[in-house]
Amino acid sequence: MTGITHENGHARFVGARFHATTVTRVVKALSASTHSETRQRWLQAVAARVVALRPDLAEPLLGVLQVNPAEVDLIRGMTIGEVGVCYEALLAGLNKATRKASGQFFTPDDAAEFMAEQASTFPAGVWMDPCCGVGNLSWHLAAVQADPRAFVRDALILIDRDPTALRSAVALLAADYLEEGDVEGVAALWERACVRDFLSREALPKHDYVILNPPYARDRVRTGFSTSNAQELYAYFVERVARTSTGFVAVTPASYLAAPKFAALRDVLTYRMPGGDVLVFDNVPDTLFRGYKFGSSNTSKTNFVRAAITVCSPQASDWNITPILRWKSVSREAMFENCPALLSPRVVGPFGEWVKLFPEHHAAWEYLGALPDTVASLTVREETPYSLTVGLTPRYYISAAFRELERGSKATLYFPSEAVRDRVAVALNSSIPYLWWRALDGGVTLPRRVLNSVPVPPATSNTARLARELEAAEESNLTTKLNAGKQNENVKHPRSLIARMDAECFPGPAPKMDRLYSEDMFAGTMR
Repeated sequence: MTGITHENGHARFVGARFHATTVTRVVKALSASTHSETRQRWLQAVAARVVALRPDLAEPLLGVLQVNPAEVDLIRGMTIGEVGVCYEALLAGLNKATRKASGQFFTPDDAAEFMAEQASTFPAGVWMDPCCGVGNLSWHLAAVQADPRAFVRDALILIDRDPTALRSAVALLAADYLEEGDVEGVAALWERACVRDFLSREALPKHDYVILNPPYARDRVRTGFSTSNAQELYAYFVERVARTSTGFVAVTPASYLAAPKFAALRDVLTYRMPGGDVLVFDNVPDTLFRGYKFGSSNTSKTNFVRAAITVCSPQASDWNITPILRWKSVSREAMFENCPALLSPRVVGPFGEWVKLFPEHHAAWEYLGALPDTVASLTVREETPYSLTVGLTPRYYISAAFRELERGSKATLYFPSEAVRDRVAVALNSSIPYLWWRALDGGVTLPRRVLNSVPVPPATSNTARLARELEAAEESNLTTKLNAGKQNENVKHPRSLIARMDAECFPGPAPKMDRLYSEDMFAGTMR
């Protein structure tokens, strides 16, 4: 069974997979040639749903929507997440500039439900949803409250710049949660709703907490914001939330944890919030967000957004962060259930990054951070006979080749002597650079600043011999991958060889790296 059910007057989400074909059918049925007509059809569809569900509240709900219901309830049985995708797809379809884009990425119901569950531990208070859309996050937030009816009636503020979306959210939430005949509850929820720009200087309605999925887009420099150098909308939203609220739950790109331009946002959170939990999600093999392309029955398997869910409770006293979480779709439920167990105390990196570590790697990180030498300190600017080539688009590993690799994105490092090169080769073919990159960045590319900062352990009597072994293994471990019509070479050594480099680089027993390299960190954890 999937979708939304109603038990004893309470709406309840029943775990469901996203149905792209259903969304496509609805979008086709509601699409019109103009913005105004499309919005009118949409509101009529929402009206049909809420009136069919709540005839006792038909009059006030239609007063909010300001339309008569459609003859057919097209969105009957859809989850609130699917309803949201329908609306976003309709808007995208009206914009010819974006129609040919790759599609819309949305927060699915299970991710919204997970966010709401994190919020359920907050003390009682008034919640604001400043980018509510049609109400996806707020719907799930209401569902986890001890008294969802009272929450929707008295403790929820909806804000959006889009009046059509805002009207839809009020109607859908009221229909699913309010008491029988609670006409005053509909009026109260609608009275608190605001059509406005959350970033304007206008004072916000009085509230305690915020649940947030802000827009992800470049923006102009905004005066009055510490995060103005980032010129990213989501940074502005999170900063305002942190300055005006006592706690929040937000889903954003994970880029704020590492990129230098977000240093000001990290500072705002550090000094404005008592602490928090940050859960970080990779975009492969599965992804927190889902992709939907209008007219297709398939969902995208990947997108370029590595997401972070930041939970700042007023009861928090310190910061904790997960590693970058990876899972396959079959383990998605297990991932949501078990990922909080991977939170560990925040560590700050060499450039102010919030480090993303497995709990078992903190000791190794402390050792590496204390080493005096890095890749940068051991390289020279001029060309020499002693070089290594490093691919700069890692996914599941990082290596350094003695040969010049034929590939587009690479860094060639030069060294003053064979001995120094060999020492760095052993380090860069161990797990150290991959651990370092995943902790400090973990995005699409390996930034030069991260590569240059990789610590290099001291040489031993085994270093030269291991370097020759690595060099001899390159021929058999050379890989090629077609990218943008060009063959890109790299060297992928077997894990057994990497483990021997780890044993050389770390004092005592080398840390276990199985989860660092795993494509599914949650396999086998289903109950």
